[in-house]
Amino acid sequence: MRTSLGMASTAASRPRRLAALACALLVALTVAVSLPSPARAEDVATGDEQSEQAEQSGLVSSVSMYRLYNRWTGEHFYTSSTTERQACVDAGWTYEGVGWQAPEEGDPVYRLYNSYVEGGDHHYTMDAAERDALIKEGWTYESDAATWYSGGDVPLYRQYNPYATTGTHNYTASEDENDALLKEGWKEEGIAWYAVDEGSSTPIMGESLLTAEQMADYYVYYTEQVLAPAGKDVSYPEVYAEKGAATIYDFCEILVEEAETEGVRADVVFMQAMKETGWLGYGGAVQAEWCNFAGLGAVNSNPVDGANRFPDVRTGLRAQVQHLKAYASTEPLVNECVDLRFDLVKRGVAPTLEGLDGRWAVPGNGYGASISRMIDDAVLYSQSK
Repeated sequence: MRTSLGMASTAASRPRRLAALACALLVALTVAVSLPSPARAEDVATGDEQSEQAEQSGLVSSVSMYRLYNRWTGEHFYTSSTTERQACVDAGWTYEGVGWQAPEEGDPVYRLYNSYVEGGDHHYTMDAAERDALIKEGWTYESDAATWYSGGDVPLYRQYNPYATTGTHNYTASEDENDALLKEGWKEEGIAWYAVDEGSSTPIMGESLLTAEQMADYYVYYTEQVLAPAGKDVSYPEVYAEKGAATIYDFCEILVEEAETEGVRADVVFMQAMKETGWLGYGGAVQAEWCNFAGLGAVNSNPVDGANRFPDVRTGLRAQVQHLKAYASTEPLVNECVDLRFDLVKRGVAPTLEGLDGRWAVPGNGYGASISRMIDDAVLYSQSK
């Protein structure tokens, strides 16, 4: 064990996380335009067919472990709590996305906190003896904090920085990151614990990483600073003024209200709508005035006449939210059902965005992951402001 109170330190040999953030923002600035996805045929499948698809997908019941970075202390922080995640972001930490997927049961991972070093520091271990030794040295065992478990086939590698006082340990599922840190002088400490397959990494239900204002701000930025220079003339549809949402800010406020009512992540709803409609530029089978923001009913066999039409923005967003909830949860709807295809979905077969591949869009390879990347780009943009 190489963790103690008040450890002497020279300048820490840390990876350049701010440079990494800048690079990620550059990618966001130059990312290719998201066009409407192909028409889908997923929810015309029978319940038996969808049950078979769910079994073949290998979805694992898990929780997302969020990873954050403190540029002042060099510490990485890991939590399954959206409340803790948001508190860190509000305090200036950089959100680095989902680090891994933890199983909902297994062997416990212990979390401890050292309040005696400047800025504080956390340590994580499965070793009860190590936990007890740190407690004797004055560390606080955060037994009531958001915890997680070890299990699965994905190894989490642990590295140690002998030159640092805080952020002395790093945990990652990435072999590339592990190897890069070892080249910088970190010490290899083997496998800390295990995670489940990262293929199912972005939950549909839960709290949004973006507020209504942040989503609207990102829409303005993306359409004006990314799409327009690329020759894509996209503007917020004027027709929505007579359909209850005169501006993109009104649109996002309604979206958040509808998503939160059903417990669906608003950022998922927003980015899926942007992907499906080409940032509300449309250009495919579905027309703006139909207020169908996710191509509902626009199946391969009948993309135009089959597409659902809704009277206003709120109803259209409500239908999209309800359709997402049909896939992601078995909980009952809060609002009256307006999704015309709700009963065609076998409930709870796709709790993650990645689980929508081959279901919401056909063939849909990478469909969910692309929406997840769009969310991450918007989060990075909002943190840079």
